[in-house]
Amino acid sequence: MKSYHIRLFEYDHWANLRIIDALEKLDTPPERALLLMSHILNAQMVWFTRVANDHLVVSPWDLLPVSWLKETAERSFQKWDSLIKDTDEQEFNKIIKYQNTTGASFETPLGEILIHLTHHAAYHRGQIISLLKPMINPLPATDYIVWLREN
Repeated sequence: MKSYHIRLFEYDHWANLRIIDALEKLDTPPERALLLMSHILNAQMVWFTRVANDHLVVSPWDLLPVSWLKETAERSFQKWDSLIKDTDEQEFNKIIKYQNTTGASFETPLGEILIHLTHHAAYHRGQIISLLKPMINPLPATDYIVWLREN
């Protein structure tokens, strides 16, 4: 399971960087696309604070400047990559107790949270691609199979 999560986060990071590169190439990226990319990265950090009992410094829908996206993505990936690599196999079943942004309490296994994060990001990357379609040709390919072929 550990190697699965490592690979999934490596793919997710690669796909995020593809979208960020596309946004950086535009003189005026659509604000909605920037908001969605910011949300992907902010959500990763919100979840990291829940899992690692870290201090929360962002809200899920804070808008980041395009110039901060790549550095934020790198920082988030390094934190998650270290956490996953330092986690023992059996700990992926560990229950994480947390509150969502409305204050409701939940309990979810760590491994399920990791899967949620990568699926959440893929969903929003698809929305960003739809917004970029009239502006960029060719669109960035972010499919998992493309990552597999390139890595």
